[in-house]
Amino acid sequence: MLFLLLQACDAPTETPTPEPLDLPADPATNGTPVGVTTVVTADVTLEVWYPASDATTGATESPDFDVFLPDVFLEAVGDVSLPTFDSGAVRDAALRVPESPYPVVVFSHGLGGMRLQSLDYAVHLASRGYVVVAADHPGRMMGDVLPCLFSPPLDGCDLSAFTGEDPAEDDVGATLEWLDAAAADGFFAGALDTDHIGLSGHSAGAGTTVTVGDDNARFSALLPMAGYGAPARDVPTLLLGGTCDTFALDADAIVAADALQDGHLVRVLGAGHLAFSDLCELDLAGSAEAWLTGRDDLNATVYGLLLQLATDGCPGFTPAPEACAETSFLPLETSAPIIRHYSTVFFDEMLRSEGTGVQAGVYAEADVR
Repeated sequence: MLFLLLQACDAPTETPTPEPLDLPADPATNGTPVGVTTVVTADVTLEVWYPASDATTGATESPDFDVFLPDVFLEAVGDVSLPTFDSGAVRDAALRVPESPYPVVVFSHGLGGMRLQSLDYAVHLASRGYVVVAADHPGRMMGDVLPCLFSPPLDGCDLSAFTGEDPAEDDVGATLEWLDAAAADGFFAGALDTDHIGLSGHSAGAGTTVTVGDDNARFSALLPMAGYGAPARDVPTLLLGGTCDTFALDADAIVAADALQDGHLVRVLGAGHLAFSDLCELDLAGSAEAWLTGRDDLNATVYGLLLQLATDGCPGFTPAPEACAETSFLPLETSAPIIRHYSTVFFDEMLRSEGTGVQAGVYAEADVR
């Protein structure tokens, strides 16, 4: 018996068989199944999307966005709930065994958002062979701004992200620390290419992308969306924005593009601010009307600003005249493939050295500079 036990201990460990990436030719089309997991460290809460095995079974999940509504807000408005929708990812699915480690894209959410705010974007990139990691940024989350809707503001109101230091910078640093540890041990061991990391973000997260990406040379490519600035260092950059965005004006996008040392601007014609997220799916304006109509304790200034932010780019709303002359936003079903296409070809070229990169003339509704 002892001999048999010793033989078992000495038996070589079977090496998992890699599953090659067999991706559709159209960069806007999803590829492999996608898994998702939540990681909570002492410093940061992360959502991680990754290529999953073709043998993946189980339903794709519909995340619960109610967890981002702060208790103090719920106490003020009652038992309310946000809509939900299918993310396209399977919770804790088996990792697709890579032929070579997967490049990584770190994502930074905007003001009033959360780590789950751009699911279509994150899940698409994961399906194309990237590991996508998004952190919550306490200090500019939905839970920080909702208490500010009232006068006097509720406990927890925090609008410092409008004028204060960027709360996301430390979170991005903590994300890199987690990536280094995860690449060496655990579920993602050997599956993360930490020499090829892209940084992307939406709105305020676009600002984080430029400032942090400028300072940290570990980021090989930057993709700010719906927010503009040009990094001082020579790093490949794709500015991605909409021409009807009230909060990141098209004129500013062109100025930023002119200042880029190495990069492109892709303007989605007629798209608004939230076209680069899934926040329109939450129908925040409809929720605000149902929850807050008739209250005499609303802060009209903050309410008006957040309502505009929550609807810019969403179906059924009209672009602000100062943003563009259009009478309606570009439909999201039209803008979404454009965003998926250009983010994919950009990261494929810069993090994988594959493909032809950003090219003009692919979509009638997109202008490439």
